[in-house]
Amino acid sequence: TSSCAAPATGCGWPGSARTGSASPSRRAARSAGCRSSGGSDGPIKVGSINGITGLFQTPEVPKAVKAVFDEVNAAGGINGRKLRLVAKDDAMDPARAGQAARELIKSEGVVALAGSSSAVDCGLNRATYGKEKIVSIPAVGVDPSCFTSPNIAPVNPGPYALTTAMLYYASETLKHDKVCVDYTVLPGSGGGIENAIKAWSDLTGKSLAHKNLAVGQGDPTRYLVADKNAGCQAVLYNATVGPWFAQARTQGMQNVDFILAANSYTDANAKVIPADMNAYAGTEWQPYTDPTLPGNERWSRLVDRNGIQKTAFSQGAVMAADVFVQVLKGIKGDITRESVTRAFKQMKPIDYPMAGSPWVFGPGGEHSPIKGSQFVKADKGGWKVLPGGFTVPTKK
Repeated sequence: TSSCAAPATGCGWPGSARTGSASPSRRAARSAGCRSSGGSDGPIKVGSINGITGLFQTPEVPKAVKAVFDEVNAAGGINGRKLRLVAKDDAMDPARAGQAARELIKSEGVVALAGSSSAVDCGLNRATYGKEKIVSIPAVGVDPSCFTSPNIAPVNPGPYALTTAMLYYASETLKHDKVCVDYTVLPGSGGGIENAIKAWSDLTGKSLAHKNLAVGQGDPTRYLVADKNAGCQAVLYNATVGPWFAQARTQGMQNVDFILAANSYTDANAKVIPADMNAYAGTEWQPYTDPTLPGNERWSRLVDRNGIQKTAFSQGAVMAADVFVQVLKGIKGDITRESVTRAFKQMKPIDYPMAGSPWVFGPGGEHSPIKGSQFVKADKGGWKVLPGGFTVPTKK
């Protein structure tokens, strides 16, 4: 990116065009010197890469981010400049995800990415973000690279920290000795899950009774029979809910506690779980099915007002947009890619009531700031929030 003649204030000089006192030649110089990094008096462009089509779909995420930006713009924007979201659909296609990142950075001139929700973005584009010195604040971090990259810091715990919390809940809160895992693992994510299981073992001194990280989407009978044979008292599971619980009931597994990953925490899944089965779910933020919980009030009002689907993913979208806006409001001088990156690397932690721990970007080489999970239980076709607040794994 291009540098500017006044580093103390980014790409804006005193008496810039915003105040109406800069000369035409000076305005032209500023524009020419800073165009590639986003400095101008026009809109602040912010990128995101989302799964709108394909196998991993989160269409509500960019809608919720835009709703936050619209709210900020209606109140005057950031120092008089409007926020403009430029969202790209990668369809869970690596080629499209790579192209999207290049277009956002090179063609659109975004100052940062905020509110991405892609299963392939982080692993594919982490090197690009580092090379271009641009930060990304995903609403939904999925693959391990989202949590181990210097220029990416998600606002969700992610499937790995969540898996550790779920295992911890099964063994330490539910007091089960025989804990098992049946997971469908996305390509490239197996190492992250193995590390999450190891983290639980290191904290508790316990080991799994049975593990299968290659669960398919077909008939689940063989997986459930293996769980029965292993004497599983609790089973962590992250694939299709309806057929799994129908077959578990047929197998007479009503005494087993099934603990579902966050992707299964939906209204539709609660309705298909048999009433005599024990199904829990780990949530990444405050349970979205209770709008009265801390932090959920604002999210609930915002998505209702804009006709956006209430999901955990839309929670992450609002949080990502909110913390992004808060950091931008603290920037002195012009808002450019350089000043935005610097602000996130130097920021103080933000307490966000929807999350289980403070969120911070910071200067480190990897970022996984959000820890812990709340737990809910399927009850009469819905989800009941369980007492105890956020479960944050600690050394025993």
